[in-house]
Amino acid sequence: MTAGPTFSPERLAGLRSGALSEVRAALAGLPREDLAAWLATSDGADVLRTVFEQMPERYTKGHMDGPQTARWEVERPPADTVAFDLVLTADACEVRETGSSGAPAVTLTLDAVSFVEMASAAAKGLDLVLMGRLHIQGDVHLAMRMESLFGLAEPGEPL
Repeated sequence: MTAGPTFSPERLAGLRSGALSEVRAALAGLPREDLAAWLATSDGADVLRTVFEQMPERYTKGHMDGPQTARWEVERPPADTVAFDLVLTADACEVRETGSSGAPAVTLTLDAVSFVEMASAAAKGLDLVLMGRLHIQGDVHLAMRMESLFGLAEPGEPL
């Protein structure tokens, strides 16, 4: 696999920062194809894993009828898919290896660029569904709660 596109140190720092406003700023004006190619590299996979590792810190908690597992499958062609299970309870979010949590209540499948856009509140999940970029299998109600469970504001709002 090639190294992917080269980004400025400032853009890379923004993409890796984990701060939603900095990630959104790094995405501004970046061609989708360039970001997709970079996310298919090992550096891109590391950033995606970091996003998942940060999810428990961003979890705002919410009513759950027992533990619910949301499986995320982030596609990075031609590279392997990055996938994790989030086990959600009323008080906590635990990130686990896919399949270690039993059958998921919902599986969300999307391309890596759309995942970064959604995770940084640069795009709304419903818009991604309507564009055919986010596919939901299982508990649609739980899927539609993801943004509120992780404190993502409307695109353009400060976070």
